[in-house]
Amino acid sequence: MSKNGQMHSLSILTVGPNHEGVGAPSLVQGVYGAVGNLELLSCDREDGLWVYWFNSDRESDPCETPDVPAGTWSAGLHFASGAAYAEAQIMQSSEGPNHLEVLALTRAGALESWFWSPGPGFQRRGTPAWSRDGADRVEAFNAVISGGQVSVTVRTSHGTLRRLHSDTTRYPERHWEASATGPGLTDGWADLAKLRLVEPAEAIPSTAREASSTREGGMREVTWRGADGRVRHWGLPLREEN
Repeated sequence: MSKNGQMHSLSILTVGPNHEGVGAPSLVQGVYGAVGNLELLSCDREDGLWVYWFNSDRESDPCETPDVPAGTWSAGLHFASGAAYAEAQIMQSSEGPNHLEVLALTRAGALESWFWSPGPGFQRRGTPAWSRDGADRVEAFNAVISGGQVSVTVRTSHGTLRRLHSDTTRYPERHWEASATGPGLTDGWADLAKLRLVEPAEAIPSTAREASSTREGGMREVTWRGADGRVRHWGLPLREEN
């Protein structure tokens, strides 16, 4: 709710209402469309990953995707069949140009590296960012991208924090090197209680994330997983926070 106690102008949307999932959803603003659509990645409860896109165009813009009208989410694309995932993150890259980067943590503890390009779609790289080494599996991770360079922090089952970095020298392949710096594991987390969006019982703890976008003059994009396993999305115009 806003400072004056009124509901914000945009409603909470359910993304992929027919798909139950696990873990925190990941959202980023892309470069496609008139003003830059939103891309959202979610782990399926049983198998693979789902990616959705939000049409951020204005109703006055030419309608190029009648199946996904302005202001709505797509039905979703399923990929990475044959594996079960615990967490996944999507990022907009400048390489390609304008490819998408995905890091996906399998429930066996390996951190896979994927990328999307027009035509072939999502492709998994042969070299993971972190492969399971005995009992030293990945339990959590967080990544950031700058241009096409990716930095990631992982926490292993031994409680160790490892920081990795990949430049674009061999793109589209990636070579991961140890790094002295990396993002915090909780960077980008959102506080649903502070935002007063839902009752605690209506959301799965620790799945809320937030990102910024330029749509509608600037938005705070908040996502979380509901108690029913579905993804929720809510956008707050930044002007309402002032």
